[in-house]
Amino acid sequence: MITSAYRPMRNGSIAAPLRARSTGHYSVDASWNEQPNRKMFLELFWGVSGEGDFVAEDGNFRTLHHGEVTFYFPGDTHRIVPRSARWEYYWLTCDGEHLDEVIAAFRLERRPVPAGPCPQELFAQLARELCDLTAAGEFRAGATAYEIISRACIRGGEQGDPLVTAFRDIVEELFADPALSVNGIAAKLGVHRSTLARLVRKQTGYSPGEYLISRRIQEAAGLLAGTCLPVKEIAAVCGCSDPNYLAKVLRKRLGHSPTELRRGER
Repeated sequence: MITSAYRPMRNGSIAAPLRARSTGHYSVDASWNEQPNRKMFLELFWGVSGEGDFVAEDGNFRTLHHGEVTFYFPGDTHRIVPRSARWEYYWLTCDGEHLDEVIAAFRLERRPVPAGPCPQELFAQLARELCDLTAAGEFRAGATAYEIISRACIRGGEQGDPLVTAFRDIVEELFADPALSVNGIAAKLGVHRSTLARLVRKQTGYSPGEYLISRRIQEAAGLLAGTCLPVKEIAAVCGCSDPNYLAKVLRKRLGHSPTELRRGER
């Protein structure tokens, strides 16, 4: 089974950093292969079942397994060979005004990396949007392609480490408590603070303390922009017992005082 949808113009009708060109769903047997072809766009492949090899120009190959994602970059020669009796995968291709910057920002790699279950519903949505021959359809297709690539960059799928998930749940439930601390959370989870710090930073990019402060800042900024509550009350419901400390952190993190955020200078 081979299904695909293609943009009907070479360069697209919109100027955008990322534009969707095409997408497809392939379920092929061992006799199928793609002949070598040099292509000047980005192509993502997301394995569903079975295995397939992506052969490089030097003859080396990388094998894509189910739940993994790999890429061909602009200028690469594509050659794809099934490795199992039946191989199923989804793919999409993109170009755009700033494609190189997108590749660098996402830190995309040619080597297969774990990405979790393939979001098949998003690929089906992308196919429908490519068939909408309007500028709006092209913008929507680009947005969907961006979401698929974003999901592909969540290494190992969306669930992450259960300990980090439990940490985030505790922060979400208790960040309004000024007594909540990293040491307290580590004790509640039954792990050493350094272990918690290593896992949280690996998954979120923040230390546990930075994550807790960021969640409180996020809540405070939203309340300043969306309510008329006094700063003292906002500080209290965000876990900051001192409104002056909250103001200091807001200015340091966001570059604006509570008054400026309330006026919409954000």
